[in-house]
Amino acid sequence: MKFFATLLFAALALPAALAQGAKPTAASVKQLFEAMHSSSMVDSYMKQVETTMHTAVQQASAGKTPDARQKKIMEDLQTRIMALVKEQLNWTDLEPIMIEVYRDSFTQHEIDGMLKFYRSEAGQAAINKLPTVTQESMARIQGRVNALTPKIMELEKETATQIKAAGDAPPGAPQPAPAPPAPPPAPLPPEPPRR
Repeated sequence: MKFFATLLFAALALPAALAQGAKPTAASVKQLFEAMHSSSMVDSYMKQVETTMHTAVQQASAGKTPDARQKKIMEDLQTRIMALVKEQLNWTDLEPIMIEVYRDSFTQHEIDGMLKFYRSEAGQAAINKLPTVTQESMARIQGRVNALTPKIMELEKETATQIKAAGDAPPGAPQPAPAPPAPPPAPLPPEPPRR
């Protein structure tokens, strides 16, 4: 009798276990993308790319005064690059790729859980606030990266000198002693409080 009860329980539990590990449907992944506002996020990303490209061009020409012709050429280049990026990275073309990636990476149970979250008030808050959180985080981290740049350049310079010295020595000659280790980096200044 105990055997039959165990068998019956296993038979009833099997469909639930299989459903948890089942590959998600394309429709459920599409619903998840809609709940996450993925299309709008791609549009927003494109605007950021455009702004970043414009800033990069301005920084590249800092200290130079391009004439009207050169300025027009650079503007045309930006326009052509953005047209190409928008053509290749639009949501209509990306969505089928992303659906397959999600279907290959998540189970139906996991997609259902994400759908429940992103349809909730907390999920919508995450969607709405994460772009700002990400942007603010990157801005704060950039200050630390900027402080590292001169130190990294010094390490690269030391390494280039060592490589050149090693290459200038005749074969079989003793190798030059390695450069002494760099002193420990100075602590980075604390990040000023943001308001």
